[in-house]
Amino acid sequence: MDRARRLHAQGYNCSQCVVMVFDDVHGLDPMVSARTAAGLGRGVGGCMLTCGTVTGMAIAAGLISYATPSDKQRLYTDVRAMSDEFKAINGSTICGELLKPGRKPCMELITDAITILHNRLK
Repeated sequence: MDRARRLHAQGYNCSQCVVMVFDDVHGLDPMVSARTAAGLGRGVGGCMLTCGTVTGMAIAAGLISYATPSDKQRLYTDVRAMSDEFKAINGSTICGELLKPGRKPCMELITDAITILHNRLK
């Protein structure tokens, strides 16, 4: 989680932090990871929709486990399960809801997403 904290402190968004933490697993250059997830912060381009941590999990999972179109259904199942787990922990996957006062700070949401994906990869 230290790398995610450092990335977030450097200004990377939630989605970028999640994707970039798994660079050693998916093999993308860190800056390619950063550019890939750049538009997904604050709930997809600031629209406050799906949380960047959730989109980051989806990107990283695809980079790690998708090779051909025949992998699509399995990937969808995995992404849905991770999203459901994130929602069970945090009560929502919607950025605008997660950022309401009294909720967890983004860094804790990043930690939750990284933990969920890490556990899924075991």
